[in-house]
Parts: sequence; C-alpha cells; structure tokens
Amino acid sequence: MNPTLDPRDAARFLRTLRVATQTTIAREEMRDGRTRARPLSSFAALAAKGLTEWRFPAAGLTSGDGLVLARLLHESDGAKVLTLQAQGAAGLSAYAQKAVRVRLGETLAIDGVFDRDGALHIVLDQDAQTRADFAALQIELLDSAL
Repeated sequence: MNPTLDPRDAARFLRTLRVATQTTIAREEMRDGRTRARPLSSFAALAAKGLTEWRFPAAGLTSGDGLVLARLLHESDGAKVLTLQAQGAAGLSAYAQKAVRVRLGETLAIDGVFDRDGALHIVLDQDAQTRADFAALQIELLDSAL
C-alpha cells in the first residue's frame, strides 16, 4: 500500500463519494415522491462534476420513471442549455404542454412549459450554472389538471 496521497486520486474519490451520496438521496426522494400530492420525477442516473463543470453522459440522463430524457447541451456562444424531452407515448401524455418546475438541487428552481412535442429547453445563465446541482435534478408537474 502506498502511504502517499495523490491530490488527483483524492479529488476523484471525493467526486465519486459525492455522486454515490446524491444517488442514495435521489433514490430515497423518489420513494418519498410516490406519496407526495404533486407528481415528482427524479433522475437516478446522476451527472458527475469534473474539475470545472458538470459532465453529462453523451446519451443523457433518464428520469426514474423513464418518461423524460435530460441532456446538457453546449451552445457555440458558451451558454449551456438543459434540454428535457418526454419519451414515448406515456411521456408525451404526461408532459406535453404541461407546466413544470425543474429543480436543480436545493437552491435553484426554474418554471417552464413543455411544448406540444414534449420538449423543454432551459438556457442556463452563469448564475444558474454556478448554483445548479445537476446531481439532484427533479421535475415537478405544476398543473396536473390539464
């Protein structure tokens, strides 16, 4: 065993620990979400924070119920766009033209409306990017009566 500690290995371990912790929290919240009055969809496959920014898988993140796919896109001007796309007929019937609140951690909540094709695009300004916690991404339907 090597008694010296490499800072890169320590940083990698701490990122892994953070993602594992957020995964556990997200799964617990998904279980709790089944008993809430408002429909809430959490993402179990979580993004990992690198040294400078969040790294989403190239295929995106699928919500725990499988109805929404989230992708983080990088525009040419440096802006980041969080794209949420309803998946399949069940996803379209649940989210198309519905108002939602997208929560990115404890401090950032953004309201939006899915279009008729089941897509929602959220442009993240610099303030939103620094406050966002993509490892705790949730979508809450606001008007389930539509």
